[in-house]
Amino acid sequence: MARGVRKTPTERLNNELIKTKDEILSHKNAINSLEEKCKQLEEELKLEQLKDLSTVLEEKNMSISELKDLIANSDKIKQ
Repeated sequence: MARGVRKTPTERLNNELIKTKDEILSHKNAINSLEEKCKQLEEELKLEQLKDLSTVLEEKNMSISELKDLIANSDKIKQ
């Protein structure tokens, strides 16, 4: 059975190089996508934490300025 024309070592290496570069690009794109997802999840987490804090403030009938004062005063006490 004839298999066709054999590729030269140079052709094989060029094909392998192209394939490797394509794989590198694919992995870089995947990393960029995952980094973007990570940033989005961090932002969503911050929002959820702020919602939780807001709920606690409402339950304690506290305003944001009262919370700021409480934190500022606790920093002064620690020093």
